[in-house]
Amino acid sequence: MVARWGIDDDMNFEDVFAKYQKLIYNLSRRIMGNDEDAQDITQEVAIKVYRNLHKCKGEDFVAAWISKITHNTCMDALRKRKGKFTSSLDDTVGFDDGEVQVQIEDEAIGPEALLLQKELNAQIETALLKLSTEYRTIVILRDVNGYSYEEIAEITGLPEGTVKSRLFRGRSKLKNILLREQNQSDLR
Repeated sequence: MVARWGIDDDMNFEDVFAKYQKLIYNLSRRIMGNDEDAQDITQEVAIKVYRNLHKCKGEDFVAAWISKITHNTCMDALRKRKGKFTSSLDDTVGFDDGEVQVQIEDEAIGPEALLLQKELNAQIETALLKLSTEYRTIVILRDVNGYSYEEIAEITGLPEGTVKSRLFRGRSKLKNILLREQNQSDLR
């Protein structure tokens, strides 16, 4: 029997997971910091969504509901491995037809600008991993995934005011990390 929610009986688990698998993976990749953990989290979230799809409030709430499940699963995994965090800057993402290196490209810019953009992305990715989980999660949900304060509060279970203050502090800490790293590279 396939789990369904009440708003649209034509939508089943397979449709929901196919639509939101990339969201789950990308959010867990950014929170966890590596491809292997993100793949594990994606599988765990798939099981949780399958078992609980009937509890979803309706089609309009699926993305936030799945993001909350993903966030909570990531937080559980991070708590379990506290003190054992490792990450590689050379991670690759595996697909059915091969592997690609994790990078963000904009084909509209030239090679020099592209190189600078890649370096900046790597610096930001590294700096994000240096933030504590409480700040990193909020910054990613807001600045990378584009969720509203209200949606982030629902996903994380925090009051909206706490979300705003953590976002402000997280951005400030991220800026300080990036400036400190820039100053260190200038000294070399």
